[in-house]
Amino acid sequence: MLWAMTSGLTQLLGPPPPAYQKLHRQLAGLGWICQGTVVCRPLRRRIKGQWVDKGPYYLWTGKSGGKTICHALSKQQYHAARKAIAANRRAVKALAQLHSLTLKEIFEKLPGVTKRK
Repeated sequence: MLWAMTSGLTQLLGPPPPAYQKLHRQLAGLGWICQGTVVCRPLRRRIKGQWVDKGPYYLWTGKSGGKTICHALSKQQYHAARKAIAANRRAVKALAQLHSLTLKEIFEKLPGVTKRK
């Protein structure tokens, strides 16, 4: 079904412009993506009158089912999640650009509604 919709759009709009194709390729090469935020949190506590450095503690915070949840992470999990979150941000940015390019092409290449005034 998706293939039929894509080929129909290609017939209406023609082939995508080079900028669109470049963004599309960027999306294909992103790899793992994840929403949320990760932090590396050092902690200083006062124990028996002296300041002691603890941690660092690694945390992931995100939304699940409409609720904010937080998970403690290992150092390896932190670095993997950080890369996945950065990839997600690149994906969101590329999708926004793809949306605007698609609308621009639709408005330019297809006939619109005639205005009365």
